[in-house]
This record gives sequence, C-alpha cells and structure tokens, in this order.
Amino acid sequence: MAPAAQALPMETGSVTEPAPAPVDPAPADPAPAGPAAEVQPSAEATPTETAPAEVTPEETVPAEVAPAAPENISLPAIEGDPVVGGTLTSTGGQWNGAGWIQYSWIIDGVPVQTAGHGVGEADALAIVPSMAGKSILLTVVASTEAQAPGTEVSAAAVTVRPAAFTGVVWSNAVTGRPAVGQELSVGTPQWDTSASQGALAYQWFRGSLAIGSATTSRYTVTASDVGQKLWAKVTLSAPGFTSVELSSVQVTGVSATFVTAPVPTVSGTARVGQVQTANAGTWAPGGAALSYQWYRGTAAIAGAVGRTYTTSAADYGKALKVRVRATKAGFVTVDRFSAARTIAAGTIVATKPLSVVGTHRYGNTVKVSQGWPSGTTFRYQWYRNGVAIRGGTGYALYFNPSYIGSRVNVKVTVSKPGYATRSVTTGAVTVGRALITLKTAPRITGATSLGSVLTANPGTYSPAPSAYAYQWYRNGAAISGARYRTYRLTAADNGRSITVRVSASLIYSDTRVTMSPALKLPVWAVTVLRGDGTYRVGTQIKPGLYKATGTGSGCYWERLNGFGSSLDYVNANYYGSARTYVQILPGDVGFRSSGCGAWTTVPSTGAKATSITKDGTYRVGIDILPGDYYGYGSGSSCYMAMLSGFGGTLDEIYDNYLGSAWVIVTIPSWVKGFEVQGCGTLVRG
Repeated sequence: MAPAAQALPMETGSVTEPAPAPVDPAPADPAPAGPAAEVQPSAEATPTETAPAEVTPEETVPAEVAPAAPENISLPAIEGDPVVGGTLTSTGGQWNGAGWIQYSWIIDGVPVQTAGHGVGEADALAIVPSMAGKSILLTVVASTEAQAPGTEVSAAAVTVRPAAFTGVVWSNAVTGRPAVGQELSVGTPQWDTSASQGALAYQWFRGSLAIGSATTSRYTVTASDVGQKLWAKVTLSAPGFTSVELSSVQVTGVSATFVTAPVPTVSGTARVGQVQTANAGTWAPGGAALSYQWYRGTAAIAGAVGRTYTTSAADYGKALKVRVRATKAGFVTVDRFSAARTIAAGTIVATKPLSVVGTHRYGNTVKVSQGWPSGTTFRYQWYRNGVAIRGGTGYALYFNPSYIGSRVNVKVTVSKPGYATRSVTTGAVTVGRALITLKTAPRITGATSLGSVLTANPGTYSPAPSAYAYQWYRNGAAISGARYRTYRLTAADNGRSITVRVSASLIYSDTRVTMSPALKLPVWAVTVLRGDGTYRVGTQIKPGLYKATGTGSGCYWERLNGFGSSLDYVNANYYGSARTYVQILPGDVGFRSSGCGAWTTVPSTGAKATSITKDGTYRVGIDILPGDYYGYGSGSSCYMAMLSGFGGTLDEIYDNYLGSAWVIVTIPSWVKGFEVQGCGTLVRG
C-alpha cells in the first residue's frame, strides 16, 4: 500500500532531531496532499537556517490538524477474465491517506454486491450465467476509516462474455436404414462439467427445410422423404453459455420394400358363368392398396379389374389367372400372378333368383321375376295344385275367384348355346281372398259425460266394404252386448278408456279388423253421501278427497277419531260456504256433515277459471288458475286463506288475510287450495 503523505525535514550537514512543524490555523478546505507534497516551514524559518529551532519546555502543544481526504494515486482495475463461471477481483487502486475502501459492483446500472475492506485487501465477484452480455462496473470509495466520508473513483467497465462448452464429443453418424417406415436416430453429445445444466434440442431436416414435430433424437422416414437428403441438427445450450450446433451426416430417403408379398390364389368353380374370386393374401407391412387385373391366357381382359370376375363363354377352354398389384406411398410397387386355371363348360346360372312377384290374392296378377345371362331363352308353365294350367304359358297369371284356396307355382326352362338346358320351379303359394285396404282409421265421436251416446265412425276403405260389425271395449276388455255402432256411457265407464273395434267385410275378401284410437273419459263426480249425518270411515265412506254440492254459507263438517260428544273426538272441522272440499284421511274413524248437501268424488279436471264470484274453497290449477287477483268489493270482512291441503287443520293454512275487500292477492301455483269468504268478485289480472 502507498504510504500516507507526511512532513519531511530539510537535509543539513548534521541532523539532531526533526523540529515540529509550526501550528497554523486549519484551512476550511485543506488541499489534498500530492504524492510528493511536503510540509513547508513557517515564515520565520529561512532557507539559510542550518537547524530547526528547539522547542523550549515552556512552549504549548500544537492543536490537532483534521486528516486530509485520501488521494488516489492510481485508479482501481478489474482483474480476471469477464466470462461466465469466472471471478473478477480488485484491490481498489492506490491511495494516499486511505485506511478503508468500500467496493460496489454494478451490473447494467444495478448494484449487486457491496463490501468494505482494509486498504490492500481485494474484493471478488463471482460471474453467474445471468450476467452474460451485461456490463460490470466497479466503484470504490476510499476513506480514512469505515463509515467515514471518502473519495469515490471507478474502474473501467467490462462486458461479460458467455462461457463456452468444452470437451464436446459427438458422433455425427445417422443410425438406421433411411427407408420409408424405418427409424433413424443420432447419438447424444457428451461434454465436460463446464455446463452442468446443459440442454439438448434436436431438429430433423428434409433438405434445407425443418420437418415439423421431428424434434427428438429419433425420426421415422415417411413417403415424403423418398429421394430427399435427411439429417439432424443437435443444439447444445445452457444459461450463460454460447450454444453449440452440431450437424449429422446426410442420408438419402429411399422407398421401402414389402416384407411379405404372397402369390395370390383364385377360388370359385372353374366353369363358364361362375364367379372367380382373387385371394390376395396378407401383405406386410399393412396399408397397401391392392388392384386386380384378370388375364385370359396372356391377354388382359378389358374391364376385368375387380377382385371378382364372372367367366363368360369366351373363357371356355382358356387359362385364367389374376394379377395382384400392391402399391403404397414410399414403397416399391410389386406385381404377383396367380397360378392359371382352365375354365370348363358351365351351367346356366341365374343372375337374379327366380321368384314370383305380386300378391297371391283374388283380383291380382302375379309375374315371374328372374335374371339370366344374355343370350338365354325361356319357356314358362304355370301349375295349380300340381296340375299344369291350360294356356298358362306366359310370364304372368291373373287370379279369378276360382283360384281362391289353390296352390300356384311356375316352372321356367332356360337354354343357351354351349350350356346345359335347365329348369327351375318356384315354390307353390296359396291364393287368398282379396284385401280391404284401410284409408282412414275408425274414430269415436260424442260427448264424454255420464249417459252420453258415443258413435263409431267406421273409417274409409278400398274397395268399399259391404258390411260392418262393431265391438266396444272398456280399458281393453270387451263390453258385453256392446255390438252396435253406438254405445251409451254408464257409471262403469267413469275415468276409463273406451275403444271400438270395426270389422269391415266384402265378398271374396278377408274381413278387415281395425281398432279405433282410445277415448279417455274424465273422472265424473259420483255421489257418495246424500245428506247430513255421521258416517263411518272405511265402510260408509272411504278416505279420499270429496266435494260438497250444497248452497249457502252454513256448511259444517267434522273429521272424527271417535263417536262421542267430546270435542276430543274432533280431529278437524270446518264452517262456511257449502262450496268446499274435505280430505278424509285413513286414520279418521268418522265423518259428520251438516248443511253441506251431498258429497261427491272429485273429478280430475276443473274450470280453470280466472275469476272468483262466489265464496268457497277452490283447487288451485284446477278450479282456478294461479296468479294475481284483484278485488274491488266493499266492507272490511274479506277473508282469504292459502291452503296446503283440505283436511281442515290449522297446519294446512299457509297464509291468510282478514280485512278490506278492496284487495290484491297473489295465488301461487304451488298451493293446493284457496278459501275466500265475503270478498265479492276477484278477477285475475
């Protein structure tokens, strides 16, 4: 370290002891000491003095002088190679008057490391990958001691270079046969520990174009690669390192060859008119497109390019074979020929099965349907019950009434030059009566109330029937005695489905039986109690929902758990309008009614009214529709209640109201009942 500036005595012939420097008042801004600065003697001292004046014991101790700021003699320098993985150091430069140096390392303007040391002690910065390509600046502040103000200088900035991979070893060979469908691969590069986090990236190329998705060390050759130069590029990279690109040798893609190319065989009878079928066998690898060409001798048969071929008269006595050609993208096309087979004379084979078309019924005409090779001639003979029909030698036959019940068939004799004559006979079919065709189905008309008369509309037919018969059904069961066109509804039909079966008949025709669509009857109200009284539940009245049919507002009923006079026997009760309902539960023992009129069962349908004009209890969604209702009546005794049931208990009152008849009420769809008393007319808004 450079020595601090100090005062030096002037040289003389003999020096006894350095005299202390005169004490001068400290200047406001002391000038920094230069490298050769000296403390000058006081004004009283002359150059000719030979010795400094002695200090007598009576002289006072000089005042302490403030230390001068350190003076930089040489700027600090950054030592070391600025490369990732290396270390930079600095001793802070040379100073006069310094005892402490504060180091600050700055990366692209951002301080990353600060440290303080005594003068002469070096500070170091390790270069990490994130610093690659960035500028490193070092500033130092020299002071007499730590925490004291000092002098700041900077070293020349350096730029960090990426590190280089070393020890990279790789074979650029491409392993594998460059044929379509085959796999190529390249090896994995090796390198030393210069980059422990090195990563490899692969890319295969077809010529100069990168192959999409071919980014691993392996690649399967495709048809597009035939005739193309294939090679791989391997890129070695790591944070803070210069990437290394390695290229493999180039190989040329070639077409593949089929591993298995079997000789085809031919199946089928080797006769004229028979179907010959080529069996190509199993080619490997799969996916080959197979095409066919049939040969007569050595000549290709025009148009015979399917897997099957039907021999003709021209093939008689000739050698027949088939060629199978296999093609596949990226593969060499291969032809294989079957062994030749000699075609013998054949039998006439129908190209379409012999049959009789048409309806075997009175009034219809049936015809022969057939197909034979061209050049074939035909002869027909029709038979009735096994006996040849006189004059029945045409391809068609008409059925008059005499044929009804007879079994009819036809024999066709075919011949053709060079073929054996053959006869084919159809199976015998019984001739039936004519059919009556339904045009419009029967239907039921009429009112659906108890006692109403229903009428069967028989529908329409072709031809028109000469007579009709009827049978009425209730829920699918025949109704005894209901065999006329009309039917009167009885109590037994309540809520049931009614249908009618219509039987249409005509001479020489089968009777046509058709069932009408079902007519679903509503559930009619049936009177179960005819007036006031007390009734036993289970025998005189069953549990269920019932409706009162009386008038007025003096209806009273009770659901009972016993028949004594005590109120304890009353499960629930009601008093009000006779337009009401009661739900009798299975646990009730008795039911008492007074002033309510007769009680009936409850139909499943209702008026679905949108206005309420009378006091009473209504089923929501059936008797009245839900919604907002407006009342414009007078008086203040209007009572309304929303009900969850009709058992007469307080628990079934979801909400209620008593007040002015000038009111708006919302009847929700999920409540079962709505009770109203003294509110006048309510109209749904």
